[in-house]
Amino acid sequence: MPETHLIYNVTVSVDKEAQSSWISWMLDEHLREMLGTGCFLGFTFSELHTDTDMGPTYTVQYELASRSDFERYEKQFAPGMREKGTSRFGTKALAFRTTMSIIAKGQLRDQ
Repeated sequence: MPETHLIYNVTVSVDKEAQSSWISWMLDEHLREMLGTGCFLGFTFSELHTDTDMGPTYTVQYELASRSDFERYEKQFAPGMREKGTSRFGTKALAFRTTMSIIAKGQLRDQ
């Protein structure tokens, strides 16, 4: 089977007091910087909705062409990117990171 695309998923719980500035930072700086690494094909930035009140929680799903692109990101860029977020927001934005392999993708058109 050919190598599948990979998703790097980052789920972030954000303190309500930092929510507005964190979203602005994500949209104005961080997401552009992440794409600027050349490791990612694109991203989806979403607000997470649950039945329980977890406070403001967001996900960013970055799509990669291969595991080697993810490994390159982790080795060359991740420590610096994580430090920028930590130095700016400290414990007001706590991230949980996972990867997922894409098995299939699709969309409905003209519905």
